[in-house]
Formats: sequence, C-alpha cells, structure tokens
Amino acid sequence: MLAEAVAESKEDPKPADTPKQPKAVKSEQGIIVEGLDNCLVKFSKCCTPVPGDDIVGFITKGYGVSVHRKDCPNARAALDPAQKGRWVKVTWAEAPDVMFSTSLEIEADDRDGLMLDVATILTSLRLRTSEMSARSVGGGTAIVCLRFGVHNLTELENVRTRLRGISGVHNVERGTE
Repeated sequence: MLAEAVAESKEDPKPADTPKQPKAVKSEQGIIVEGLDNCLVKFSKCCTPVPGDDIVGFITKGYGVSVHRKDCPNARAALDPAQKGRWVKVTWAEAPDVMFSTSLEIEADDRDGLMLDVATILTSLRLRTSEMSARSVGGGTAIVCLRFGVHNLTELENVRTRLRGISGVHNVERGTE
C-alpha cells in the first residue's frame, strides 16, 4: 500500500507560485468583471446604466462592484489617484433578457395635458413605469421625471425619440440622482 501511495504522489504537481490569469466571469446581472470572479454586482442608482452604455466598475467596501456609466459624475472619481486601484474594467455580457431600471428627465412647456401625453407614449411602448412626477420650475417650464425599465440602450433611445416628439418638449436627458 505504501508503494502505491508513493507512486500516486509522483504526479506532476502544479507549482503553487504559478501566476493566475485574470478571469472574466459573467455575473447573474449580465456583467463581466475583469480579474474578479464570483463577486456581487450592483447597478448604481446615480446613472442607471443599461446594456449598450459604456460602463466602469468601482469596488465598494462590502457591497461588491458598483457599475456606473462612464459619463457619470461619480465615475469621474476614477481620475483620483487615491481611488485608482478600486476602479475595474467591466463589460456587458451577452444581451440578457432582463429589464434594467433607468430614468429620464423631460424639460417641456408647462401646459395642460403634458403628463397625459407622456403617459400615452409610455403606455404605447408597453413600458413598466415605476415612477412619474412633474413640477413647474417657473418661466413657463415644467420638468417631468420618469423611472421605467428597458432591455438595452437601443430601446431607451427609442423612448427618448418618441418623447421628444411631444408638443412643447425641449429636452429629454438621462436622469441622475
């Protein structure tokens, strides 16, 4: 038996100091985090990224990797040398059949029926809207804030185009909280 055990242990063991290649592992949310596997991924609420956006990841303390759009004001902190090691490259995996929450802010003429026109567009596009509010900001202008789900950036751009077609709409921008 001892001879068998010695013979089995003569297999070519892999050296312990062999450097590992960074893995790119897809999370359940459809994100690939370079160099990290099996990590928690969450989408930032400040810029609500959707598939198709250019994105970057930030390693949080205790909450995994937070995914931001590259044009997010919070992602500009990537330029801070003190935080350099906490920013990681992230990419979208194959287009998942999942809804991503996003937000838009509409600047328009303050008029009767504005909210109805916005709601009609959202309904015609069969979007599940989770929030919708409007406020008058003076000077005959109103701001309408929306939160809803889309599958990707193409779908979001279609929504923006349709909303821009509403009478009195001046601007439709991605929301930031």
